[in-house]
Amino acid sequence: MAASRPVVWLLGLACLSLLFLAGHLHPLAYLVMGTWLPLPILLVGWRLGNRAALALALAAAVLVFATQPTLSGLLDNLSYGELFLTGVLLSSFRQRGYPAGQVIVFTVAAVSLIALIFLVGQSLLSGLTLLELLQKKAGETARTLNKVFAETGVDGGTLMLPGFSQLDWGTLVARIFPALFVINAAFVAWLNMVTAKFLAHTLNWKEPGLPLAEWANPEWLIFVLLMAGFMLLVPLKGLRLVSLNILLVVGFLYFCQGVAVVAAMFHRFQVPLFLRLMGYPLLFINPLFFMVIILGLMDLWLDFRRLHQPRDA
Repeated sequence: MAASRPVVWLLGLACLSLLFLAGHLHPLAYLVMGTWLPLPILLVGWRLGNRAALALALAAAVLVFATQPTLSGLLDNLSYGELFLTGVLLSSFRQRGYPAGQVIVFTVAAVSLIALIFLVGQSLLSGLTLLELLQKKAGETARTLNKVFAETGVDGGTLMLPGFSQLDWGTLVARIFPALFVINAAFVAWLNMVTAKFLAHTLNWKEPGLPLAEWANPEWLIFVLLMAGFMLLVPLKGLRLVSLNILLVVGFLYFCQGVAVVAAMFHRFQVPLFLRLMGYPLLFINPLFFMVIILGLMDLWLDFRRLHQPRDA
């Protein structure tokens, strides 16, 4: 017997509450659990409609604010608002009938635009320039990463990037903060959309298709990648920083395409579900991460999934 509408909505609110509480147990738990906050909103919207998804996001926001009912608490928890907004946008664009790939792209574009408008407003109110505010946000992100490394026993230390001297976390995050924001928003939207599609397929909901195996970037994107790579060699600091951010975002898009190729192979060879669930997380580990990016690039010419050929060929 199908659950009633209030039960489904309350179940979504309970899931959001549990994810929020679990994220406060450990810095690493915050990064992991926070990633899934849009999922209950997306699923509730899938079953009950956009109004139910929006009401769920607002109720969750009220609960989060109730834990720290101050202006500083509101600012500290803005990241939760971004995640709730991501769930609402995913649900809204999906309800409009857009393909899953476009739903993700539109959601990331909307979240990035809203974040930029908010930063500009915050810059005007605080008296800081937009660049100074970005550097401040980057410093906060770097401190969070250092805290996570300290809690997990990993030595954050210093990093090396091609074309750059040795960097600490603060300097690195400050330089690639725009790319980090876009990649994080894209990863969260992509992961939640893929998971929602998988759950829909498992539960026999409408639109059971799996977009992961059919993800494909537009062919012209390769020219953006090449241009960003050449710009990285130009001895102009500002231009190199812009090209580095572009290169990171485009590289992530080709990583998504590489994962789609892997998913298509899993499907073609009927790999058991438990092996797939074990295999996907491994793709994010170095050096497999870079191999998946290369696989996504090779798919542009080799067309592993035969997406550009007639289905009956």
